[in-house]
Amino acid sequence: MKGKIPAIIRKRLPMILVVIGILLIAYPIVGQIYARYQEEKMLEEWLNSIDVSDFEDFADADPEESLARLQETFEAEDGGDGSAGTGGSGNTGSDGEQQAGDGGTGAGGNAGQKSSASDLSNQKVLGIIQIPKIKVKDPIVEGVEASNLKAGIGHIPGTPLPGEPGNCALAGHRNYALKKLFRRLDELESGDEVIIITKTETLRYAVTEKVVVEPDEVSVLLRGSDKSIISMITCTPMYVHSHRLVVFADLVERVPREP
Repeated sequence: MKGKIPAIIRKRLPMILVVIGILLIAYPIVGQIYARYQEEKMLEEWLNSIDVSDFEDFADADPEESLARLQETFEAEDGGDGSAGTGGSGNTGSDGEQQAGDGGTGAGGNAGQKSSASDLSNQKVLGIIQIPKIKVKDPIVEGVEASNLKAGIGHIPGTPLPGEPGNCALAGHRNYALKKLFRRLDELESGDEVIIITKTETLRYAVTEKVVVEPDEVSVLLRGSDKSIISMITCTPMYVHSHRLVVFADLVERVPREP
């Protein structure tokens, strides 16, 4: 009997190796499927937490004062906004900014972290922003304080809500503690799609323009008074933060959704 055991193992060894190989291949795939499931579950939790009445207190805020507060937040977070998570080789984008390479932690990398439940526990969530081209899917929260921009993309108080007439201004870091956020915002071009999902509808926008302005340039908030647009604001250049990159997009479609 003892002499037969090695023979049985040798006979079954190829099958054992095949099974091990299949498990090794399947493990990351199953992990990705589970991660997508968790992401969609969290997305629904974000959307179900939305209460429009929560934002009534912010409607009368002065957008210029809010923009000034945003600049203070950006300046205070300079170290975390650009210096964290810069691993991996990079290349240079069209505007001369360094992009995250395959091993980095930009929006295309696997090391990026999604907003967690703890980040959002004290936040007022407006919706979800998705930018397929640069692989962004993050919550939009009310406010531009440091805690807001750590949790996701901040809505500048005093500007219209997504889908309302006027310019809905949104702000995000280029890279905060390895999260994706607006790191690759400079890659967007005219016609690129931006999607905002609220509790009641899905809003589709098309990029129309991107500009670089001084940090205190309030004119970026004054566009679109007769139509619904969004302006997405972040720091530029990467790691310097002396100016602001602003990407504008027009609302092109709105589709009702069931809460």
